[in-house]
Amino acid sequence: MENPRTQTKVAMNYGAYFGLSASIIYLIFYFTGAEPDSKMPQYLGYLLQIIFIAMGIVSYRDNELQGSITYGNSLKTGVLISLFGGIITGAFTVLFFTVIAPDMAQKIMDMTQEKMLEEGMSEEIVSSSLSYMQKFMSPIWLFIFSLISAIFMGFLFSLLISVFTKKDKNPFQQTIG
Repeated sequence: MENPRTQTKVAMNYGAYFGLSASIIYLIFYFTGAEPDSKMPQYLGYLLQIIFIAMGIVSYRDNELQGSITYGNSLKTGVLISLFGGIITGAFTVLFFTVIAPDMAQKIMDMTQEKMLEEGMSEEIVSSSLSYMQKFMSPIWLFIFSLISAIFMGFLFSLLISVFTKKDKNPFQQTIG
């Protein structure tokens, strides 16, 4: 029988591993002088998310469910891992943009403006877009977008991972209890 508390505990642990390791990756890239628009930290974050979702599901299946897990339960575990990891990465994102690198938001805005102008967009469109973008650079929006992104990507990754991690119970195995 499944224990939801155990599933939550496993998800919290692997979510913490994901959130902390993704945050460390972002810090490494920042302190080594990577460009603010570099996609590499994002891709490594996705890779870490995939790894920790898979590890968490397999750990839960093998250690708590005697080696079997349904597709739906596997999917749920992966999304829970992403939820807890998203809370940590969301908190880190707020900390990063408000304490560690408060000037980063302006750098990103400047780079965006430059790219938009290079693409031939009018000053009016650029100004309007940047004004809109500025509204979503507040700490609460940074946290919300980070959390939603982690959950959404975790759901997509878990859809695929669960295909490989699900294991049906052996119908010939007797339950002794």
